Amino acid sequence: MHYKGAKRGWYTVLNPEKFIIQTKESKSVMNSTRINEGKLEVEYKSSLELKSLKYCDYNKHIINYSLEPFPIKYHSPVDNKIHRYFVDLYIVFSTGDKFLVEIKSFSETKEPKVPERKTQKAIMNYQKAIQTFVVNTAKWNAATKFCKEHSMRFIILTEKELKWLYHI
Repeated sequence: MHYKGAKRGWYTVLNPEKFIIQTKESKSVMNSTRINEGKLEVEYKSSLELKSLKYCDYNKHIINYSLEPFPIKYHSPVDNKIHRYFVDLYIVFSTGDKFLVEIKSFSETKEPKVPERKTQKAIMNYQKAIQTFVVNTAKWNAATKFCKEHSMRFIILTEKELKWLYHI
């Protein structure tokens, strides 16, 4: 599921020395980087991701960042299997603080509400939303644990937190 204003595309990194390009071993299938006319480009999957990438690129206090940096194993309560979770961003600040950041629309961070109308479609959509929320919660719990073990912080940013970012 993507943020309402979602758009996909390629962002030309203005400060490529700050961007950590993933190795073949650590790179997720989803993560894409390319060199186009001598410039580093990274693929974003939503307008919120694009805004976050620009923020990292322009912020003088961020010394390194990476898109979908590495997998974190988590147990899915839906199928009872172990899966790999690629957090959206890894950010290192000049203070030494390190963050793993998930970019989500606000609606995806809250437990879905039971639909007022009990149509078959509404119930199916609700069940799917509940499954997604349960899986996301398992991912976020795994990321929080991973960060505690590696002296990092895990945060979820939504359009509410990102609204204050300048329009660039």
